[in-house]
Amino acid sequence: MYFDDSTSGSQRGSVKGAGLRFTHPLVTARLAELGATDGEPPAGAAWRHFVEWVSVLYGEVEELRALHRDATLDRSSFEHLFRHSPVPIMQQDYSRLKRWMKERRREGARDLVEALGGEDLECIRSVVPMIEMTAANPAAERAVGLSIDEMLGPIDPRIVNPGSEGGWLAQLKAVWEGEPVAHAAFTAQTADGIPYDAESVLAAPLIDGKPDFSRAVFTIIDVTPHRQEERRMQELIEAKDRFLASVSHEVRTPLTAILGFARLLEQDPHLPEDDQRMMIASIAEHAQEMSDLVEDLLVAARVELGQIQVVNAPHDVVAQIGQLLTSGASFTRGVKFEPLVAKAVAMCDPARLRQVLRNLLTNAERYGGPNVAVVVDTEGDDSVVVDVVDDGPGIPPHDWDRIFEPYQRAHEAPGQPDSVGVGLAISRQLATLMGGTLDYRYDGRSVFRLRLPPPDITER
Repeated sequence: MYFDDSTSGSQRGSVKGAGLRFTHPLVTARLAELGATDGEPPAGAAWRHFVEWVSVLYGEVEELRALHRDATLDRSSFEHLFRHSPVPIMQQDYSRLKRWMKERRREGARDLVEALGGEDLECIRSVVPMIEMTAANPAAERAVGLSIDEMLGPIDPRIVNPGSEGGWLAQLKAVWEGEPVAHAAFTAQTADGIPYDAESVLAAPLIDGKPDFSRAVFTIIDVTPHRQEERRMQELIEAKDRFLASVSHEVRTPLTAILGFARLLEQDPHLPEDDQRMMIASIAEHAQEMSDLVEDLLVAARVELGQIQVVNAPHDVVAQIGQLLTSGASFTRGVKFEPLVAKAVAMCDPARLRQVLRNLLTNAERYGGPNVAVVVDTEGDDSVVVDVVDDGPGIPPHDWDRIFEPYQRAHEAPGQPDSVGVGLAISRQLATLMGGTLDYRYDGRSVFRLRLPPPDITER
C-alpha cells in the first residue's frame, strides 16, 4: 500500500514502515498521536483505528471533491446561461440603499413613499445611484442601448424615464419590505429614447431564510408585441360590442316602420289610396334595407370562414350600375351617374359588383355630402375605374386604410343610424376576389375608387 497526498513530493514528517510511506502533515500528526515512531507504524488496535480514520477521511475528501466538481459545473452552467440568454439579466447590489433605508426608518419613516419624499420621477432618481450594477449580459446591453462597461457601477438616474416609475417603485418596495421577489409591468425606454412595454423580475437569493440584496438578479423582458396584441384584441372586442349594438339598431329601425305601416293597413282598410301606396312603398323600402343588411352580414361571415365565392365573367359595368341606380332604393336618390364611356367591360361578378356599389352609395348617403356622383371610366390598360364621389368633409389620412377594417367607422353622422361597420370591409374583400382593388382618397372631395380588371388580363 502507498499513501501519498503530497503533490510536490516533499518529505514533510514522513513515516516509514512495513513498506508504507505517509507524507501529509495531517496523517503524520495522527500517527504521532497513536504512538507511532519514526519508521514504525502503531501496533494492534491503534493501527486499526488509524486505518478506519484514513478511510473516513478519504471518503470525506472524495465528497468534497464531488461537491467542488458540482459547484464548478453549476457555476459554468449559470455563466453560460447568463451570457447567452436572450433575456436581459443584470446583477445589482442594493447594500448601500438598504443602509439608507435603515437610516430613514430610524428617523421615523413609516413606509417607502415617506422615506423617498414622494413617488415621482425626481424622488426615484434621487436614490437610484445607491444601487450598483455589478454584472450585465449582452442581451441587457442590447436592451438598454449602453455598453456593459457603461452600465456597471452606480445606476445613472437619467435612465429613470417617464412611465417606468412603477417598475422602479416595485424594486425599491421589495428592498424596503425584505421581499425576495418583485414583479412589475411598466414602460421602459432605450438609450435612444425609444419606449417599449416591459415586464421585470427582481430576485434576491435567500441566505438563512433572508434575501441577500447584495447579489440580486434583475431581468427585464420586452413584451411590446404581446401588449400590442392585447390592445388589438381589446379594440376588436369593443368594436364587436359596437357592432352588435349597431345591428340591433339597424334592424329595429326598419322593422318598426314595417310593423307600424302593416298594422295601420290591417286596422284601417279604408285608408286613402295615396296613403296606402305610400305605406306599401315604405314597407318595401325598409324590407329591402333589412335584406341588404342580412346579405352583408352573411357575406362578412362567409369571408371570415373563407367560404365566399365569386363568379367572374366579362360584364358591362356601365349597364350594371345603371340597373342598380334605377332600383329606387334610398341610397340612389339624387345620385348623378356620369359614365365617361358608353360601355366598360370588366371581369366581375354582377351581384357582388352591385353589392359593392350599394355599400359605397349607402356610405355616401350616411356620411358624405349632399352631392353624390358615380363616375365610370377606363384606364390605359383597359381596366375599368368606378369612382363614388361626394362633397362631404372627408376622412383624415391616417384613417384611409382603417375604414376598410371590420367593425370600424371613421366618424359619426348626427341624425343618421350608426353603421354596422362591415360594409366597406366586405366591399374591399369582394373587390379583391373579383381581381380588383378598392381604395379611398380625399382631394377636396371624398373618392372611393373601385378598379376592375379587363377580360383579357384575367383570361390569359
